[in-house]
Amino acid sequence: MWIRSTRIYTEDGLLDGWMRIEEGKIIQFGKGEKEGAVDFGDLRIIPGIFDTHIHGTQGYTMWEEGESGDIDFQLDGFLKGVASEGVTLVLPTLFSATGDGEGALEVLKKTANRVGKPQNGANVAGVHFEGPYLNRVGEKGIRPKPPTINLDFVRKAIEAGSGHLKLMGLAPELPQSEELVDLLIEHGVIAAFTHTDCNSTQAFAAFDHGITVATHLCNVMTGIHHRDVGGLGAALLDERVTCELICDGLHVSNPMIEIVMRAKPHEKIMLISDCTGYSGAPTGTYRGFLGHSGEVIVDDLGFVRETGGRLRGSSKPVLYGIWNLVENVGLEMDDALRMASLVPARKYGFGDKKGSLKIGKDADFVVISDDYKALETYVEGRKVFDRASEGDKIFNQQMLETLLR
Repeated sequence: MWIRSTRIYTEDGLLDGWMRIEEGKIIQFGKGEKEGAVDFGDLRIIPGIFDTHIHGTQGYTMWEEGESGDIDFQLDGFLKGVASEGVTLVLPTLFSATGDGEGALEVLKKTANRVGKPQNGANVAGVHFEGPYLNRVGEKGIRPKPPTINLDFVRKAIEAGSGHLKLMGLAPELPQSEELVDLLIEHGVIAAFTHTDCNSTQAFAAFDHGITVATHLCNVMTGIHHRDVGGLGAALLDERVTCELICDGLHVSNPMIEIVMRAKPHEKIMLISDCTGYSGAPTGTYRGFLGHSGEVIVDDLGFVRETGGRLRGSSKPVLYGIWNLVENVGLEMDDALRMASLVPARKYGFGDKKGSLKIGKDADFVVISDDYKALETYVEGRKVFDRASEGDKIFNQQMLETLLR
């Protein structure tokens, strides 16, 4: 198969030409026209996005209780949903509604069982468990009692992951956090700095102990003050730490995004969505979902808030973040794409075959419109999403029927 466009974003630069794909791999590039190629004209072809932090999308969720329903049904819809947003590789992200309850382990186990198996959508790279040992809430949140770390539960989670638990977040100021980090590292799980009240001294100590990822930088961590740079400042300064960043312009304002981009080497920044099942939902008011009580409002821009104004999870895909970085913040397209694909691929051990369009790598790519919508998504050379035929069939109508007020 040959794919042709005037704008192919290869690892080595922008190409007006074609790429040849055989057995799911990119085997050749060439300039100019190519007879017999699938010709996308001037549409941009970008590397498949690797979203390492996403809880749900298009009405499907990784939640383990409540309205989520059958786990396999949710996973099928989730993986097709993220493909409709340009994601070809994903770490489905569990955020337990029941703390360290057994329900989370079943979701983890079934998700891990998808690793290495072709899907009708994005491929699963592993599992990200955000928590459950966290110690800070977001804006306007009600502070709960700090959780007690249960190492036996973590051992069960590691076992349930069968070697595919890739990332686990924790608040390092909690008692036994160092033992937790040691346990994770011992089993090849990356430890993340997550939902934490750490000051900078505590944060640097956590990085010294082996934490190497800062979860959704800026959000739900202590900010920068001139007498203590907080968790945020420590994560920006420490070269060992790779930072997730939500780039929708709302969770982190564009001026703050610009500060981050100036302060942190871009090979240490990973674009994430942190989306929930509300992503892509029609404007309206919804009854509780994802373990949330009360009502949730999806506004005309697609952002999600509680009735009191508190943000209730992200709702914009990484492609939207790329649009914001390029069109509003002023980054170069290839720079934004690198942070969305190659940086996370390298961080999680897939850089030799994923994350960029390069000879020898998997043919994971997305055809996007000028308004940054995924038109077609390919995983290892297989088309797993086509907006022309599937665009109106992606969202989980079951969720709308049960939750839209």
